[in-house]
Amino acid sequence: METKKEIRQRIRMEREKFEKACFIEATNRIAAAVVSHPWFLGERELYIYADCKGEVGTGKIMAKAFQRGMNVWVPRVTGDTMLFCRVRGMDELKPGTYGILEPTGNEFSEGEEGLMIMPGVAFDEACHRIGYGKGFYDRYLEKHRKLRRMALGFEYQVLAEVPYDEYDICPEIVVTERRVIGM
Repeated sequence: METKKEIRQRIRMEREKFEKACFIEATNRIAAAVVSHPWFLGERELYIYADCKGEVGTGKIMAKAFQRGMNVWVPRVTGDTMLFCRVRGMDELKPGTYGILEPTGNEFSEGEEGLMIMPGVAFDEACHRIGYGKGFYDRYLEKHRKLRRMALGFEYQVLAEVPYDEYDICPEIVVTERRVIGM
């Protein structure tokens, strides 16, 4: 089996080959699946990443959440810590750590309940996830066990099996442009 590092490198190359038109269409399909999913429709609190570097786009999902009156929380990284800050519109996001859009406000969430939508580099059919290697989501979710966990990925990111460690916290479902894995 490939190592996490090898998988990250391979998926990065796949990401670079993904045509823009296909990326846009796939992102739109994923967004449509998310905003019609019962978990999204049943929650008031949404914890969601701001996409970058070829990740599944989250702008349309956030826009729908704002429209529905949901509380939207986006991560901010300081050192080894990731906290979620409330945003009321896309204009409250500015480039931060690693060049990723981060909230400018200071209203932090307790992370008690809600839907967590997380990114990933690769996933498998059992919903194991390989992240970017810093462990931010694993550490956050370890402390916030009541959050429902949904990951977004493109089909090319779904492998038969990925390596995982005992401390990795998996999404409960993975939404791709073709299917929902784990339900």
